[in-house]
Amino acid sequence: MSDRLAIAMVHYHLRRGGVTRVIQNALAALDSDTVEAVVLTGEAPPDDSTFSAPVQVVTGLAYDEGQTLPDPEALRRQVEDAARAALGRDPDIWHIHNHTLGKNAAWTAAVAGMSAAGHALVLQIHDFAEDGRPANYRYLIDQLGDNDSLSEQMYPQAGRTHYVLLNQRDEKILCSAGIDADRVHRLPNAVWTGDESAVAASETSRAGPPLILYPTRAIRRKNIGEFLLWSAMEADTERRYGVTLAPESPGEKPIYAKWKTFAASLRLPIEFELGLKQSFPDLIQSAERLVTTSIAEGFGLAFLEPWLMGRPLAGRKLPEITGEFEAAGVSLDGLYEQLTVPADWIDQDAARAALDRAMTSAWQAYGGEVAPPMIEQAWSSIERNGRVEFSRLDEAQQEKVIQHVHDSTSARAEVTPNDVTALPIDEQQLRANQDVIRRTFGLDSYRERLMNIYAMVNGSASDETGPILSDGVLNQFLSPERFYLLRS
Repeated sequence: MSDRLAIAMVHYHLRRGGVTRVIQNALAALDSDTVEAVVLTGEAPPDDSTFSAPVQVVTGLAYDEGQTLPDPEALRRQVEDAARAALGRDPDIWHIHNHTLGKNAAWTAAVAGMSAAGHALVLQIHDFAEDGRPANYRYLIDQLGDNDSLSEQMYPQAGRTHYVLLNQRDEKILCSAGIDADRVHRLPNAVWTGDESAVAASETSRAGPPLILYPTRAIRRKNIGEFLLWSAMEADTERRYGVTLAPESPGEKPIYAKWKTFAASLRLPIEFELGLKQSFPDLIQSAERLVTTSIAEGFGLAFLEPWLMGRPLAGRKLPEITGEFEAAGVSLDGLYEQLTVPADWIDQDAARAALDRAMTSAWQAYGGEVAPPMIEQAWSSIERNGRVEFSRLDEAQQEKVIQHVHDSTSARAEVTPNDVTALPIDEQQLRANQDVIRRTFGLDSYRERLMNIYAMVNGSASDETGPILSDGVLNQFLSPERFYLLRS
């Protein structure tokens, strides 16, 4: 029998980006002399040569697209058989990604069964169905039962069932919901760009007007309107702005198309889908700096990777995510926490009505109700002292602000901050950030953290623990102060 630790990593799919990249980096970090791994997934990956472990397809793991769900116990047996066939024995650890996301209810229930059976589980949650995904959550209720039953199936508690979160916010949420803190671990993603020299470039590699690049897929939570606002404020400069990718989700595409049409109507200096026109390394080389205006991130690679690529970062800071990076020594001084404009630039009655409709719809989708004081709590996060937070507005009101700034040069001084791309590039800061990121969030650090978690799980007793609080996770995500119209 092999003395290596046998690990089965499981995810619905291995499409490019997101969790797939996390799995690839984890496999790259693990030492093949001490760990033997297999990756189980619901659909064949586009290219399995990018995985340093065998890949086995179990079709029942794929997203549920409306077909009849498999029996959870039957699915569990299929997954266990596939892992045993690949490893030659039962896994020592099951490392399962996003089992609570609301994409396959049978798998959520199967994982609960594996927990009850005493399997050693590392349940890594990157995204929550409770966090702006009401359709996913309702699907789980429809398939698995009411909220009380659902909480126990989504978040099973057993001595050998441990949870892994990307950030301090999510760690606190699960502990507050009733999961034993000894079985909740924070595992920052490995920050690794592969061959950094392929993307990092010197000043001399850039030619033409400076490019401010937002390397993202332009979905709503990426707050694309704020990036357009930047371009409108600098319409008279030589800078040009670029977004790399269009959204893939059918629900996101109409909003994205409206932004493209709006930007064209104002002749803003912005280009879309640059990632289809140039290679990613070429785009990075041509960029003066990279940008994020996102309002929600899981781990926050967007705050760390630019520095490793040799480019400074500008844009919006997310304290719940970036606080840990700054505590580790990463300097993000050039980022802002708020971007505000005068409240009389928007239609406040229309904005309040939109907030009321969106919150009512969101709470009803999760099976709850909105009381008037909750609307006021949410509005206080939008408007304060005669100014409104731009990221809290919906697209209709964001357009009004952009139009006003485009039409009035003098108005640009009333945006706070209004110099988001005027900060000088500090080479010393860039090098210092690179050193901190490589040391604290690189593959070596990731390997040590992950192996420590595996050791704790392997050494845990199989005794049962108490149930999670009913709706404990959901209620924290439904706090009115957290509500964004761009996530409704």
